[in-house]
Amino acid sequence: MTRIFLFILFLAGLCMTAQAQQIAKTNSGRVVVLFDNGTWKYVDETPNVKANSEVKDIAPQPTVIDSKIELKDAETEKLNFINGPSPKLKKYFKHKNIVNADMALISRDGKVKLLIDWKVMTGEGFSYFGYIKEGCKISLELMGEKSVDLVYTEEFEPKEYEKYGFSTYKSQLNLSLEQIALLQSSIVTKATMTWSKRSEEYKITNPSYFVIELPKLMK
Repeated sequence: MTRIFLFILFLAGLCMTAQAQQIAKTNSGRVVVLFDNGTWKYVDETPNVKANSEVKDIAPQPTVIDSKIELKDAETEKLNFINGPSPKLKKYFKHKNIVNADMALISRDGKVKLLIDWKVMTGEGFSYFGYIKEGCKISLELMGEKSVDLVYTEEFEPKEYEKYGFSTYKSQLNLSLEQIALLQSSIVTKATMTWSKRSEEYKITNPSYFVIELPKLMK
C-alpha cells in the first residue's frame, strides 16, 4: 500500500512539473525548457550552468543570415503572444489593467507581414496610450543577448468601446529577412511596446511563437 501511495505521489509530481513548463525548439535544433518563473535552460545543458535568462557567462552565438530563405504564400492562425498588466493602468485599476496582443503572419510575394491585434482594458485607449504612429516599435529581446526592433511604418488609431471597457488597435508591420532569421533562431525573453505616449514592458505568453510559426511560411 505504501509503495502504491508513493507511486501516485510521483505521478502527481510529474503532472505538476509538465504544467509549469513549456518546450521550445530553436532553428539550430536545440531544445529549450521554459519555466513559468521566467527562467529557461537547454535540455542538454550541463548541471553547472544556471538556468536563467540573466546569466551573462553564456556567450551569444553569431546569427547567420540565410540568404536562401525561400518564402511561400501562406498565412498562420492567430495566436496570443502578450497578456499581462500595463504598468500605467495598474496605477488606476486594480483588476482591469491588462494589455493583450494576438499575432498572425502573412507571406505574400516574398514579403512577410506581422498582424497584431492589441486589446487594452480601458475604454479610453487614446488617453493612456495614444496612437500607434510611424516610428512606434515593439522591442524584442531574444535568448543569447540578441534583440530585434519591429518598427511600424504606418499609423493605427484605437477603436474605443467605452460601454464595454476596452479599446483595440488592429495593426501590422513588415518583417525583413534579417529579422526573420533572428526571430526564428531564438525564443523571446522580453517584449516592450513603444506607443505614441509611453513605452511599457508586457508579459509574454508564447516565447517560442516565432520559432514555431515562421517556418510555416517557408518552402
